[in-house]
Amino acid sequence: MNQIKYGLIFLLLLNPLVAAAQNFIHPGGLHSRVDLDRMKTQVAAGAHPWIDSWTALTQHPKAQHTYTPAPQPNMGVSRQRASADAVAAYLNALRWYISGDTAYAACSRKILNAWAYTVNQVPSGQDIPGLMGIATYEFAVAGEILRLYPNWSPADFQQFKNMMTNYLYPNCHDFLTRHNNTCITHYWANWDICNITAILAIGVLCDDRDKYNEAVTYFKSGAGNGNITKAIPFLHPGGLAQWQETGRDQEHALLGIGMLATFCQIAWNQGQDLYGYDNNRLLAGAEYTAKYNLWKEVPYTTYNNCDEVMNYWASEQNSFGRGRLQRPIWEMIYNHYVVRKGLNAPYVKAMAEVNRPEGYAHDDNLGFGTLCYTLNAAASPYPAAPAPAAPAGLQATASVGKVWLKWNPVATANGYEVLRATTNGGPYTTIASYKGTNPLYEDGAITNGTRYYYVIKAVNQAGSSQQSAQANATPAATGALPAGWAVANIGTVATAGSAGYANVSNGTFVVSGSGAGVGGTADGASYVYKKISGDVTLTARLAAATWHGGGGQKTGIMIRESLAADAVSFSMTSGDGGVREARFGSRTTTGGKMNFTTGNAYTRTPTWFRLQKSGNTITAYQSTDGRTWFAIGTPVAVSMAADYYVGMAVSSGNANLNTATFDSVTVVNRFTRK
Repeated sequence: MNQIKYGLIFLLLLNPLVAAAQNFIHPGGLHSRVDLDRMKTQVAAGAHPWIDSWTALTQHPKAQHTYTPAPQPNMGVSRQRASADAVAAYLNALRWYISGDTAYAACSRKILNAWAYTVNQVPSGQDIPGLMGIATYEFAVAGEILRLYPNWSPADFQQFKNMMTNYLYPNCHDFLTRHNNTCITHYWANWDICNITAILAIGVLCDDRDKYNEAVTYFKSGAGNGNITKAIPFLHPGGLAQWQETGRDQEHALLGIGMLATFCQIAWNQGQDLYGYDNNRLLAGAEYTAKYNLWKEVPYTTYNNCDEVMNYWASEQNSFGRGRLQRPIWEMIYNHYVVRKGLNAPYVKAMAEVNRPEGYAHDDNLGFGTLCYTLNAAASPYPAAPAPAAPAGLQATASVGKVWLKWNPVATANGYEVLRATTNGGPYTTIASYKGTNPLYEDGAITNGTRYYYVIKAVNQAGSSQQSAQANATPAATGALPAGWAVANIGTVATAGSAGYANVSNGTFVVSGSGAGVGGTADGASYVYKKISGDVTLTARLAAATWHGGGGQKTGIMIRESLAADAVSFSMTSGDGGVREARFGSRTTTGGKMNFTTGNAYTRTPTWFRLQKSGNTITAYQSTDGRTWFAIGTPVAVSMAADYYVGMAVSSGNANLNTATFDSVTVVNRFTRK
């Protein structure tokens, strides 16, 4: 009998998955004791790459023992300030353990005690409950490190845990239960994920198995988008899986992936492998997102939710949000899957390499992953690659007041330098230098009519490349509108609009306008138009726009029966929902109310619009590249006069002027072709 008894004890010690079912491991938030000791040892030895990330940590303003918190009884008054203070407590606790300097432990204790003795209510305020989960998980993982500090008194630690269980947990639990009385898929994945991460971390900190299990159960089978199968809804070939927020923007996609990895890391430190759940689903989602942000093509499935967001394509395909190195999330994922597990993850590996040494950029993702998660130096060399090759395929496209540059991405680059000259072959002056994988640049500091010559250099931790081959472009000023085109103010406008044309970028119109907006029973906008008859296909790229308006501002293309404000009209515009939502508007009777069908809910410039009249129906389309088009809603039946108008409209919803640049404008009908 004794042999059986001691054998069972031995198995429990050997198997952390079984042991975790009985007791929590401390410290066991983001970092185990083994993790912390590894950091301490490697930093003391000055070993790369740990020391490089450590140096960045010591220079961060929130990692200073002089940091002063600003606690509030209602943490929801400013969730951002609460998060900032939580991050400072975490960084100071980490800095104390690694350096041994108790001034940092005292600062972390000061921050945690200040909040613990001040908070006296369940947080409320804008986005609360909901995003309060971010600060909550950050406070919890900070407390999990500081519990090792012998001068954090048991009474203070208990007060801190009381804050967690009495005030912060109810907020997180309520969100996951009610979702603020919205439909279940209303909130994006990162809202659910920050709350399950908070509850998981509270469970560990407070030795509360019920809370820990609540979070794990939601991760596996929750109703909302924090369920991993909903956060990563579409599986694609090649070990890729589409993150739910891919069609929203990359900033939030990276946020969610980093927080879900945090969730899995905390569980891992308690002996539970959620990283591997559902055939390493998190890895597939991370690989997909890493590949996309390395500026490589990925498959995409249209995503929709209960709010009809209709994300037809991956967000920011032609803008600067994609490929920015802003979220410090990759080292945690890389070291677990590739280094620890030996799995193949080439895109995650590449993202970790171009970000190394990983620092800190956001209060939402704690960062400094090269310090915290690197397991061995051989698997994480610094720098990871030699200086990059020179960029190829540089194209310079002239516009009005701008030149757009685009080139082929360089695999090992983590930034680029843009150089410009006004004489062929130079000498060149550096006009921009930035970190990121995005091979795009918009030069707006130019003089129309001047020819500019450009070259690009790729940059990484090892140095700069040679210059690319040269490209040139001559931006142009606007002049008179082409023959057959005119500009009019539709309805009542506070400030008259204007329009000009330049023969660049396949024909460019620059239009400014105010007016009450496009919609309702009458429009108020500036309208650049031509009169036609017959069937028509109107196509334009909205290349750029300024937004200084109110709720009625819309910018896009339009077909209308007359220039009267209440005319039968159809529009495909951007400007709603924080100037990012596209809509197809249709007013089918004079003086009738315009109905709207939402297009892509996360539309950024540049974007393509198309309206097509075929017989007695009008169909609207959107595209991200002018080649692949998506129909918005269904065709709308209409009876119109034989002669009517097509063109571009700009409104602001108030007295301010908005300005839009349209290029690649084509009007095709059976009588004329331009």
